[in-house]
Amino acid sequence: MKASATSLTVLFLLVAVAAIQFAYFYPKLPDQIAVHFGAGGEADSWSSKGSFVIMYAAIEALFVLMALGLSFVIARIPASMVNIPNRDYWFTGAQREGTLTYLATQMVWFEAATLAFLVVIAHIIFTTNLREGQPTLPLDFLIVLVLFIGGIASMSLRLYFRFRRLPG
Repeated sequence: MKASATSLTVLFLLVAVAAIQFAYFYPKLPDQIAVHFGAGGEADSWSSKGSFVIMYAAIEALFVLMALGLSFVIARIPASMVNIPNRDYWFTGAQREGTLTYLATQMVWFEAATLAFLVVIAHIIFTTNLREGQPTLPLDFLIVLVLFIGGIASMSLRLYFRFRRLPG
């Protein structure tokens, strides 16, 4: 079962954006960068820029591989392992194929949203480390975090309501 071409395209565009972002910022960053910030926004953990970029790239690659893997193996997962309302109806007969395609596509959208969140967070970390003075996390981080959580909650509710209703 494959996810929609649109969701996969968005996922790969985000990978390209992340690669361009790393290529652009890496030479500009100081050797040591702030990578963690306390509750007050002050930097409290530092890393070499090389290890940060490698770790971040590995995390992003993991999300992409999870999205691709889930979208291709979802047809092999037993229906009993899928937690959706009215599962027995949606995984039988003519509905099964459409359900699997929809779920595969939604899994890629969840991963794309997470990857977009990571790209924005990386941008915030990069720009924060390029400013003069002690790096402090801007309010933008909280805004992005709230938007991400709201987006994931909205996607989850849409998934729930899609399968809660039975046709006719």
